[in-house]
Amino acid sequence: MNFLLNEEQTLLRDSVRRYVKKEYSFANRLNYAASGEVNRQALEYMVSQGWMAAGLDENSGGFGGGILESCLIAEELGRAMPLEPYWALAMAPTALLSSLSTPSASTLLKNILDGNVVASPLIRGSVGKNESISAKKISATDMLITGAGGDVYGLNALSHILVVANIIDGNSIERGLFLVPINAAGLNLNSLTLLDESLSAKLALSEVLVSSDSLIATGDEVLAATQYAEHVAVLGLCSSAIGMMAAVIDNTVEYLKVRKQFNTAIGKFQSLQHRIADMKIAIEESRAIIHRAIAKTKCGDVGSVTAVSEAKYLVSKNSAFVAAQGVQLHGAIGLTEEFVIGHYFRALTVCSHILGTPYEHLRNLASNNDYFTID
Repeated sequence: MNFLLNEEQTLLRDSVRRYVKKEYSFANRLNYAASGEVNRQALEYMVSQGWMAAGLDENSGGFGGGILESCLIAEELGRAMPLEPYWALAMAPTALLSSLSTPSASTLLKNILDGNVVASPLIRGSVGKNESISAKKISATDMLITGAGGDVYGLNALSHILVVANIIDGNSIERGLFLVPINAAGLNLNSLTLLDESLSAKLALSEVLVSSDSLIATGDEVLAATQYAEHVAVLGLCSSAIGMMAAVIDNTVEYLKVRKQFNTAIGKFQSLQHRIADMKIAIEESRAIIHRAIAKTKCGDVGSVTAVSEAKYLVSKNSAFVAAQGVQLHGAIGLTEEFVIGHYFRALTVCSHILGTPYEHLRNLASNNDYFTID
């Protein structure tokens, strides 16, 4: 694995970092969180800069990038704790649709890249959790979708949800991917404001009427594409957490330079310097395991499931450590609503507990009979 970025990747990372610094300040985030409004300017900018297509090859409407390029964007955006999760609104849907072979998937992918549709796939609540959603044919062109389970993220920005359901036609059952409008009759969203003030929802569908035009793909490729999209979503979430950890370290270092005790900046105390060193080690560990998981997922390695769970577990563990150290090194001010460190603590806590908690991913590793085999 090569951890060094090439020139194009470096330019991409730097451009996102400049955007975050200039346009997505902490004050702006507080305003959007308080109002509950969507930052449409941020979404439009992501579309205009081609960031939605960063992980796609040229045949899929991208610029020849891959998962790493998308994760670089997610990491830099993570520094701003965006309320519009890039991994949910860009990485997951484009990974899902680009893995499908149908014309409908290609058309929808183009609409997402152009900003005409904002869609995110329904994501399982936890590792190995298998909710049942079914679509029953009632005519040659219409179906009724019923079922519950899974989570939707970036809720207030969405126009549609991508839902996988078992299509029941008499005695036959086939898996299908549907594009369901967010305001469809019978679609119920139990909205949740998470600890970091972002919005998610639990989905329930009660005889939601959809036409054949809403059916994007069917067959075994739907399952494979969905699993791939979930892996990409986890990697994007972990990369976002790395960006938050980097911001915690930067803010903490600056605070230690100005906070004084005994007429000396506390940043000069060796014990606190060692704390910062431990935090930096944690972030480099996280980057390394993300690179490994990206490499395995990109090439379709059979160990990609294990690699993604390893990454989510370690990044969650390191996120908790870095966030706690950041708050402790700031002292009581780190817990105030007006100071940014407490918000990073909450955002990193959310990152650790969605798309599978660290314990669920650890349990996923333990269930792999070959994982602990010693040659």
